[in-house]
Amino acid sequence: MSNRLFVVFAALLMAVTRMGAEDDRFAGTAQIVVVVAASWESTTATLTRFERTARGWSAIDSWPVTLGHRGLGWGIGLHPAGLAGPEKREGDRRAPAGIFVLESAFGTKAFEPRGFPWRRTDGADLWVDDPESSHYNEWVRSVDAPLRRDWKSAEVLRREDGLYDFAIVVGHNRGPVVKGRGSAIFLHAWSAPGNSTIGCTAMEKRRVRELIEWLDASKRPLLVQAPREAALLLALPVVILGAFDTPASPRR
Repeated sequence: MSNRLFVVFAALLMAVTRMGAEDDRFAGTAQIVVVVAASWESTTATLTRFERTARGWSAIDSWPVTLGHRGLGWGIGLHPAGLAGPEKREGDRRAPAGIFVLESAFGTKAFEPRGFPWRRTDGADLWVDDPESSHYNEWVRSVDAPLRRDWKSAEVLRREDGLYDFAIVVGHNRGPVVKGRGSAIFLHAWSAPGNSTIGCTAMEKRRVRELIEWLDASKRPLLVQAPREAALLLALPVVILGAFDTPASPRR
């Protein structure tokens, strides 16, 4: 049996045994961003956009992205807990693997995407990354009152280097928030082609904007991100699972 046939066959078996969970996770979803890495330690990957129509799921296009300095680790999202592989932790420089809601977008520009929530940032916008704070893994505004400033560190969301000119919030460890399991996870621009991150997924800036313009909140967009070896653990729709079967070179 070829590798591709084996993947499809295994996916069908898992779909039968876990149909209820899969239905819950993908119900109402018509857009999925799939990021496939070669291994847990990979710092580069391929992103592919999928959209569901009346004819079913189909791939739109793909392009290269970069991951954390130490690759990937299981995050907290819509996938089961306790899967085999490393776990994402605060400060570990891994990007989260799993299935996550794409919540909203933000950036420095005057921008009005048609179908996806957008917030323009200023110097007061912060994302708290101190696990001991009551605001851990939350967006806060330092000027808001009465705000209890109980954090020792936070990510500045209006960066001068342009990496957050356009960014997308990944729903990792967001409900409920688990202290120490990672915070401030975004899709954003890379500092240079191929440069890895401290835990986010990065790409050309124009690609981030393209994603935001394409995303539609009414289609409940998701991010699926994992190394190829972990794909079968996620019980994905068969067409989506096919992206993990030795993806072709991305179209730029």
